[in-house]
Amino acid sequence: MSCADSDEPLHRAEDALQRGDWPTARTTFKEALEARESAEAYEGLSWAALAMDAGDEALWARQNAYRLYRKQNDPVSAARMAMWAGKDHEDYRGELAVARGWRQRAHRLLKDQPTVPEHGWLALFDCWASLSHDEDPAHVQQCARTAVAVSEACDEPDLGILALAMEGLALVSDGRVEEGMGRLDEAAAAVLGGELRQPIWELPILCWLIFACERVRDFGHAAEWCEMMRTAAERLEHTASQGICRAHYATILACRGRWQEAEATLSEAAACFKASWPPQTAETTIRLGDLRRRQGRLGEAEALMRPLEWHPLAMLGLAEIALECGRLQEAEERVETYLRHIPESNRLGRAGALELQVRTSAASGDHTRTTQATEELQAIASAVGTGPLQGAACFAAGVLARATGDMQHARACLEDAVAAYERSGTPFEAAHARLELAAVLSALERPERARAETASARRTLEHLGVQVRLHQGSTSEPPPLTPRQVEILRLVAKGLSDAEIASALGISTHTVHRHVANILLRLDAPTRAAAATQAAIAGLI
Repeated sequence: MSCADSDEPLHRAEDALQRGDWPTARTTFKEALEARESAEAYEGLSWAALAMDAGDEALWARQNAYRLYRKQNDPVSAARMAMWAGKDHEDYRGELAVARGWRQRAHRLLKDQPTVPEHGWLALFDCWASLSHDEDPAHVQQCARTAVAVSEACDEPDLGILALAMEGLALVSDGRVEEGMGRLDEAAAAVLGGELRQPIWELPILCWLIFACERVRDFGHAAEWCEMMRTAAERLEHTASQGICRAHYATILACRGRWQEAEATLSEAAACFKASWPPQTAETTIRLGDLRRRQGRLGEAEALMRPLEWHPLAMLGLAEIALECGRLQEAEERVETYLRHIPESNRLGRAGALELQVRTSAASGDHTRTTQATEELQAIASAVGTGPLQGAACFAAGVLARATGDMQHARACLEDAVAAYERSGTPFEAAHARLELAAVLSALERPERARAETASARRTLEHLGVQVRLHQGSTSEPPPLTPRQVEILRLVAKGLSDAEIASALGISTHTVHRHVANILLRLDAPTRAAAATQAAIAGLI
């Protein structure tokens, strides 16, 4: 057989790949390899396998293509295979160290080469890794700008559009929402306008758009992009992207209070990831754990998250559970660990942890840290402007005001928080803001309105299906507290410390501390605030 005859399957395979006919391309590249082993045929097979979510085959083909390109003394092509082999190791096997090693190898191979598209693609892969792991928007922006410059110099439009979207997500994470969303919208317009040479790149661009909407808590727009990504993923038959879409959409459903749909959608996402990108199933497990936390099923939530406590989402979820269960020191330490690893430039990445830090610091009496966290969260909410973040900032301000004894200001802030959460359609958060407001109203000696707020909160939580941990008694069946304990609990609800209560009642601080401990035990309440809320529900204070 002549060389021309042996190359004929390769030409047919390349033509099928260009048309987006992945099954034909995959089969024909294998025919080409049976006729004659070549780096080009292995590389082509890797692209077809990637498009069809055949991860092991894509990785095997890339490594063989790398071997032959090195043998042919073609460092640029070898670098291309190295960077993609690294991405495959990360996506399909979760092997981050191996992925980093392949990227480093690609950097070395390209170091002394004139500018080629691979320089830009490698910068983009560095962006991807940074955004996924150390979450440093400044580094992402720098790498993305490099990729854009290379795309313009080398006429590589797909690279430029991807880099534009990646830079947009980094800007959003940095709190520069208008600027970042502008870049993401531009990239989306390029997708809708058919500018991409390879349709597969639609998927990460849409994914980053959804991620940006989630970060700013613009759930309405996120849902719209989820639908578009679902359609694209099904058209391209890309199982992993279908999983990503479903995982994001499940989070939106959970925030909207549609918990049964959220759980079903998470199950679909887990099935997609199991079939395609097994490492990603960790995220669906954590998201299910967070749903269980919202449902009040704390033991199940902790069992799901604890094996994955290294994951940033699990760190915050476990901190929430620890706070709810009264393990204050553990909650504080987990929040501090999370914030220590998220740079200040990633403002939206810090927002959820700051909300939690406000609550843990207020519970421990650290007013300085509570103030700092509240101010940082308020600055983020002011820059972003979405309802859920504004609600979070108002809630934090209310918690701080209550902790420092300014009950009138706490009332106003918490009323604003309830309104913001209600407007944005986040019922779980609205209910908890109402419970906090009820405790403040009790301290202001407005028991009727306090009971109304707690009753409204409980109706919402019961409608959502929360296993409410609050005391189930009523005014006719009050919690089993002594008159002295009720007296102390009223002062706790007003925000007084143990020392201040001791001074007001003419007893020792130790005695107050013992009474408070007994109150928490009798009410099965994890914190002083929770005990005060239960007493308000029962009509005792």
